[in-house]
Amino acid sequence: MNNQPLFSLQKYSIPILSVGNILGEETLGITLFRHSVKGRNEFEQPHKHDFYLVFFVEKGSGVHNVDFTQYKVDDYQVYFIRPGQVHNWSLDVDTSGFQLMVSADVITIFSNLGAFPFFEQSVPSCISLTQKEFEEFKDHLHEIEVVLSNNDLLNREIVLLRLHLLLKLLQKEYLVQYPEHDSSTKPEKIIKGFHALIDDHYNVESSVNFYADKLNITPNYLNILSQKYLKIPASDVIKQRTILEAKRLLTSTHLSIKEIGYQLGFNDNTYFTKVFKKYTGKTPGDFKKL
Repeated sequence: MNNQPLFSLQKYSIPILSVGNILGEETLGITLFRHSVKGRNEFEQPHKHDFYLVFFVEKGSGVHNVDFTQYKVDDYQVYFIRPGQVHNWSLDVDTSGFQLMVSADVITIFSNLGAFPFFEQSVPSCISLTQKEFEEFKDHLHEIEVVLSNNDLLNREIVLLRLHLLLKLLQKEYLVQYPEHDSSTKPEKIIKGFHALIDDHYNVESSVNFYADKLNITPNYLNILSQKYLKIPASDVIKQRTILEAKRLLTSTHLSIKEIGYQLGFNDNTYFTKVFKKYTGKTPGDFKKL
């Protein structure tokens, strides 16, 4: 294992964890290992990944925080973490399961065959399975594990096929538990596109008109869809994404409150504090102390 630091913590960025940081080795885009062998039970420093993570908890307890939502870890759960999400966990020492790490390039290969709802913005990060359901997924993981040990071209293609099947089966179970995140209808595709645009522009554009124009719909229609599917006005969806990033930066960097506000498009620090308090109930300073 190499001696590179686990985190690259800089003043102006949230720590980003790579597969190489975790395992001390480079991978080819798909990594699967048993948590009890190579996994860490304590990640107290909130951090981001540069890869997609699917964490299968076979046995365990503790807590897992994903973008300031705390989940109680239990047996037969599956967690989904996308690049850019901030998370940390504290798990029981006997926690066992599998960590599946997939590069953004691999997920892009699958994108033409449909997106995965559990990797979207602002969706639940966890599903719970029965023991039987978990064992069925475990069988798929074992098949991937075996094929990954052979790194020739044919086996790599087989791994991609098995991985895509696994993710689609997870998608099927995810939509059983969260049917409201099925984006197969046109309105829900618009909402998905809205979230994607906000991810790209939240720190420079806060106008509903801007996003409606990008989606080729009227601002009024975007508001109607937002109210129906997200239960809040479109302007609040934009602001909530900005506040989420502010919370990430407050807890994971050494930036001052003024610097964070400026980075997120607030030239007036007083206004930034006012908006932050409106959506969180706390001032940025109070939130940072938590």
